[in-house]
Amino acid sequence: MTTKYWAVFIDETGMGEFGASIEADSKAEAWDLARECYPESRCVQLESPEEAAERERRTYMRAARAYDDPYYDDYYPEDRY
Repeated sequence: MTTKYWAVFIDETGMGEFGASIEADSKAEAWDLARECYPESRCVQLESPEEAAERERRTYMRAARAYDDPYYDDYYPEDRY
C-alpha cells in the first residue's frame, strides 16, 4: 500500500527549508526516494499522515495542559503523554 509521506529538506546552501510529498510503500523506501530525488538537499524530517497526526495531538495536549496549569513545565521527559 502506497503512503504519501511529507518530507522537510534543508537546501544545498544550508540556509533554506522546503517541503515535498513523497509516495512510497514504506518509510525506508521514502528515505531512499528523498535522497534520490533531492541529492543536493538534506532530508531532516519524514512523516506519514499517522505520524503527523500523532505529533499534532501531542502538541495540542501539551498546549492544553500548559493552558490549564500555569506551573506546568514541558521540560521533563517523564511527564510526556
